[in-house]
Amino acid sequence: MLKRCCVALGVVGGFAVGLASAQWTDDASLNTPVVTSALGQDVIKLGVAPDGSSWVGWNDFQPGGIEIRVQRLDSDGVATFAPGGLVVSDHPQNTFVVDWDLRADTDGNCMLTFVDTRDGGDFDVQAYLIAPDGTMLWGADGVSVSDNAEFEADPRIIQNTDGDYLVVWARFDVLPGLYLQRISAAGAVELAAGGVRIAGDGASEPAFAEIEPTAKGDFIATWVHDTATFFSSRYVDAQRFGSDGAERWAAGGVSVMDVTVVPIAHRPRLLEAGGGAVIAWHDTRDGDFDCYVQRLDAAGVNVWPDDGVRISGEAGRQQLDPAIAFAPGGDVMVFYRNMDGAQNFQSINVQRIDVSGLRALGVAGAALTPLDPQFRGPPRAASVAGGVAGVFDCQPTVGSTDGTLEMFRVDASGALLDAGAISVSTPPSAKGRLNLKGSGDGSLIAAWSDDRNGNLDAYAQRVNADGTLGGAGGCNIADLAEPFGSLDFSDVVAFLSAFGAMQGAADLAEPFGSWDFSDVVAFLGAFGAGCP
Repeated sequence: MLKRCCVALGVVGGFAVGLASAQWTDDASLNTPVVTSALGQDVIKLGVAPDGSSWVGWNDFQPGGIEIRVQRLDSDGVATFAPGGLVVSDHPQNTFVVDWDLRADTDGNCMLTFVDTRDGGDFDVQAYLIAPDGTMLWGADGVSVSDNAEFEADPRIIQNTDGDYLVVWARFDVLPGLYLQRISAAGAVELAAGGVRIAGDGASEPAFAEIEPTAKGDFIATWVHDTATFFSSRYVDAQRFGSDGAERWAAGGVSVMDVTVVPIAHRPRLLEAGGGAVIAWHDTRDGDFDCYVQRLDAAGVNVWPDDGVRISGEAGRQQLDPAIAFAPGGDVMVFYRNMDGAQNFQSINVQRIDVSGLRALGVAGAALTPLDPQFRGPPRAASVAGGVAGVFDCQPTVGSTDGTLEMFRVDASGALLDAGAISVSTPPSAKGRLNLKGSGDGSLIAAWSDDRNGNLDAYAQRVNADGTLGGAGGCNIADLAEPFGSLDFSDVVAFLSAFGAMQGAADLAEPFGSWDFSDVVAFLGAFGAGCP
């Protein structure tokens, strides 16, 4: 059985000394250090709060074992906690770690979930909620989500629209499946002890799930159908669930793709879409790798052709690692790695799939970089004012893993919103665990692992709505116009103008990517709070 689901290998040991992060820098050769140490940190996670603050979490390799730590950066990029971050858990871990999850909730708290071995030699799921001042809202040891003798891994956490917290994870061995637990804001477990199984028949081993909240307290999930062996039916499934695990769509889930199998450790990408979903993946149905995307409506019906729309029909090419975001108007933009048949040459391309499922940027999409021997890592995508952004690792020397981070921002036609690529991080170093999230003021925040100091550390960078790096200059999300540092009628005018033009500066509240009364309420609240 494939019990190394989402595994990142790491040797326990070493000595960590953190450096406090400064405010957001405008220098791509420096970036903002979140934590540095004598050994290292890995499996970096990022959550961005509505007020523009951000949470970065990581596995910290300490002499006594692996710890879970977080740091909070305020909207100016200044660290809230001491150098080295806040220790969330120093309970026993294994000598390897599996994937985990971290997000910010609507109040700016950090919600996170991971597995450890505190209750025995097997992995069990834990969850924590942390206030901006570091208070452990669910207690010093968090909430025990599962406690059994089975192998469990790869948990995901969200806050639903009712204010509860939902954790979904993969369980293997006895009664395998995807399991759900609901936790109240006060930290009370609300479903059966150990959770309820929401996917799997008790024999198959679904895994690599992604979840997103939707209306009425429900959530959307997508996952790989069965990962039990290399010969399993690794299809892509999806379902809309109630917060109690009740299925809203077809019993057993909707088959998003069952014409072939996805690679053994592939994770589909997910966007919530008006009660439905957009899901992207790559598979080998044609004998090589191609990327596909599917849209489900609020009833769970495939909007586009069964088994998905191929994002590129270019002859002699392969595509890998789709990253998806919504363009203004609701079309789906896909960044992807475009390669020749031997995978020796590659470029980063972008495609737009319109509401009818057609490739709007031509058969091959729009090439953002040349097709050349330079390696480019899997992109990450986010919506921005006027279009979408994609960031990726660019490794200029063949055979070396040292690279830089570059970002392209494009409009719905694939045209650049800037003069060229935005250099996000220029020190040549091994970069990994790349995260990209949008903030309510139209800016983007990236966080990643980086070995520029000889070991893996955590760095972050803010990219402003105008494509520059560094701080925004305003005192809060309502401070949109000069003179910054004060709130007056000019900020009201700036907000109304941005709101009318559907620009990121006025997209201040969830659901991000739409401009409605919730954004007005968020602006008025921040305006009324004033500047310090």
